[in-house]
This record gives sequence, structure tokens and C-alpha cells, in this order.
Amino acid sequence: MGFAVDTSWTDGCAVVSVAGELDMGAESIVRACLEEVFAVPGMGVVLDLSATTFMDARGISVLVAARSMAERSQVALRVVGMRPRLRSTLKVVGLDTVFPDARPGL
Repeated sequence: MGFAVDTSWTDGCAVVSVAGELDMGAESIVRACLEEVFAVPGMGVVLDLSATTFMDARGISVLVAARSMAERSQVALRVVGMRPRLRSTLKVVGLDTVFPDARPGL
């Protein structure tokens, strides 16, 4: 499976969907996409990881950066659709409580 990132806009919210591996090769692309959507005033942001198959330390850094961007922009951020394997990666590094809504199926 290749990597893809897609942004859709709906009802005052930007949905950034990441498919494939969120790793070093994808990091800069996803960060740039997130910077773009956080630059739009008043937009909530949803990061949809339901099609994300793998996440390494670079992927985790993207999540932390997204949270920082949201705080700086005073914009709501939700991380949704995280598979159990990715969720356990967050748990290992102690970030599962930082992204509590990142459960599958949301």
C-alpha cells in the first residue's frame, strides 16, 4: 500500500485523512497539510487515521505537532479512527491520554 493524504472541507471543519504508513517519508507532507488547514481561521480539524497502517516516532511527532498547532491557533483538534496497533504505540510512549478520542470507529 502506498501513502496518501487527503483534505476535505465540511461544515466548518477540515478532515485530513492519512492512508498508509505515517513515517519519515510521510512526515513533511502531513505536517504541511496540517499547517495549511490550521491557517484557516475558525476551522475545526479532524485527523482521520482509519486508513493509517503504521506509525513510527516521526508519525508520533506529527500528532504532537498537530496538537501544538491546534493550541496555538485555538482550534479544536480530534484524532479519529486509530487502529488498535497504533493506539498501543501511543500508549507505549505515554500519549494515549493526550489523544483520548483516537479510538477506532469515531
